[in-house]
Amino acid sequence: MVRRRAAAIPSSLPVGIDRTFALRRGRAQWLTVVLWGAVLLAVPLLLPVFWIHLANLALIAVVGAVALNLLTGNARLVSLGQAAFLGIGAFAAGLLDRAYGAPFLIGLAAAALAGAMVGLVIALLSLRLRVLYVAVTTLVLHFAVVTLFSFIQAVFLDSSGIILAIASLGPFALNTPARWYYFLLAVAVIVVLGAVNILRSFVGRRWIAIGEHDVAAETLGVSVTGAKVSVFMTTSAVVGLAGALSAYYLGTVSFESYNFGLAIAYLAMIIVGGVGRVLGSVLGAILITLLPYLLDQLFAALQLQVRASVLAGIHAIAFGGLIVAFLLFEPRGLAELWSRLRAAAADWPFRYRSAQRGSR
Repeated sequence: MVRRRAAAIPSSLPVGIDRTFALRRGRAQWLTVVLWGAVLLAVPLLLPVFWIHLANLALIAVVGAVALNLLTGNARLVSLGQAAFLGIGAFAAGLLDRAYGAPFLIGLAAAALAGAMVGLVIALLSLRLRVLYVAVTTLVLHFAVVTLFSFIQAVFLDSSGIILAIASLGPFALNTPARWYYFLLAVAVIVVLGAVNILRSFVGRRWIAIGEHDVAAETLGVSVTGAKVSVFMTTSAVVGLAGALSAYYLGTVSFESYNFGLAIAYLAMIIVGGVGRVLGSVLGAILITLLPYLLDQLFAALQLQVRASVLAGIHAIAFGGLIVAFLLFEPRGLAELWSRLRAAAADWPFRYRSAQRGSR
């Protein structure tokens, strides 16, 4: 009796529940992770200080954008209060540092807790509201928080802002952009992996269910109240953490920094990157953060002398044009483009992938 040889199974093809729920499958995917990790760890060694500073800003934006995408992209609860939650985290850490000289990690924990508590209040107010009205509720929160912080800053603090002490992890002071980079990279990796895993858990699936159709989800036994409260509290805590990280990194807190344009910028990050995709949050945050500086570098390379006022207008036009272009031509964002490029590279020079053509 002649036995037929079993066809080789590609490492990227899941054939069981353990492989289906694995974040990475096969040696090729793990090798990709290792290579990307090496590149990220080598960034401070390859880039000048200014670009390390931009990388730090992008990593902070990644933390906030991932949280916003979980709330708006997966649970479909549109939030226009992103800047408010960033300000809540920043002011919580700043006020603790000013009044009590709280350690760095205590300030971060307090910022996350403050964000979660405000998120709980907004969740309770939004339980009977739909998408548009939830957005209006968070918009009201934004202006209320900014007004409150301006009052505190002018009346109680009698200053133009709060100056924070240099952050430190025990004897390790975060006093250089390179040191900040490694700390922020670790935080961003934890947040991204946490978001990926929570979306694959029953908690994340409940968030997606209420986002798709809350009445049908409740019929199937999903607690809509519990899901909305949990997603608001979780994402608000992460955004508050991002606000505190930004405050400690920049060394100062002022209510002028948390304007409505910042909230729109974060919405642009998830629109350009890909709504409902964790990878989209990462790619969108990096692009939107670096876009003004990339335009400046382009003008400098072309030796174009542009006034600051005109340059600000060009930034705004490029910003809005990018959002419109993605909404019209690629609504799934940069994450979809990246997926297509990966598929094309894996299948080249063929157009379709064969189940019997894999890594051997």
